[in-house]
Amino acid sequence: MSETTQFLPRAGSVHDLLFAPGSRGILIATSRDPDAKRTFIVTPPAGNYVDGPAGPAAIKIPVTVAAAGAINREIRMLLALLEADLGDLERTVPRYLHTLDSDGLPAVVTTVLRGTPMSVTYHRWMHTARRRAVATDFALAGDWLQRFQSATAGEPSRITWAAEVAAAVRDRWAGNPRLEAAQVRLAAADRQLRRQRVARTMVHGDYWFGNLLVDEGRISGVVDWESGVRRGWPLRDLVRFALTYCLYLDRHTREGRAVRGHRGLRRRGFGGGIRYGLLEAGWLPDLVRLSLRTGIDSLGLPAGLWYGAALAGLGEIAAGANDDEFAEHHLALLAELPYRPLADELRRS
Repeated sequence: MSETTQFLPRAGSVHDLLFAPGSRGILIATSRDPDAKRTFIVTPPAGNYVDGPAGPAAIKIPVTVAAAGAINREIRMLLALLEADLGDLERTVPRYLHTLDSDGLPAVVTTVLRGTPMSVTYHRWMHTARRRAVATDFALAGDWLQRFQSATAGEPSRITWAAEVAAAVRDRWAGNPRLEAAQVRLAAADRQLRRQRVARTMVHGDYWFGNLLVDEGRISGVVDWESGVRRGWPLRDLVRFALTYCLYLDRHTREGRAVRGHRGLRRRGFGGGIRYGLLEAGWLPDLVRLSLRTGIDSLGLPAGLWYGAALAGLGEIAAGANDDEFAEHHLALLAELPYRPLADELRRS
């Protein structure tokens, strides 16, 4: 895809942009979530419907009222990113261009970023079975995130993230039989994290490999900012990448079968890859825990906080995921994990 191109559509509605004479477009993403959206890459005709040089734009169109709320949140975050001093990272985030009308709901138009989603290579045959390939993914994601957090760091605050997550989990899952066990683990995480202070930063909020674009061996784009906040806990993005990377390790393996490249990991129900990455022995768990410790250390925090942060990250997904079944699976996984990592890992932390 093309690098960013500066223009503002003269069109006032999605229809004006998509169906202008000579416009060309392609649907690149759609979903069936409660906040479902459709994303198009559109190239309007030069000189007719754009100000400035002709070029492609990304347009995200809401399918539901809930999706419109998500798009409004993304617009606010994109405007905040415009105001931030990101330095070289500025070219890796979409630039807000315009808001269009879509049957009474807002659609957002942004610049297009060059790159291939990391999810494309993640799902290639044997990619996650190769240590070097996985280490590269973690290094690229970790490097971009450290630079972003450094560029947007504010004043330090005592870390109340786990307590905030516990309250959100309690509100969503009141009466669920797994709630009490999950709350016990979040309380343990809170006791560990609350002792520390960290600079609050901008947070992407859904920092997983599907939202990272890669080009020429670097992160060339980070997209989908609808869950972002101006000032949040930097541990959120660090943990989200690690958890989601582990979650899909067994995606291409049949139930009960061993997962290639990861001795001891079999596909059994939900979340086996996360349990493996956080608790078991192997080259991938070593990489996962190293990435968490390294990222936490870069924030000026004790590296031993990695496990408590992981528990809070699981709780955050349980509290906030759009799909109820997906969220409840994370609640159950959180409730089943030990309060602390295995003894040998604790010593290494």
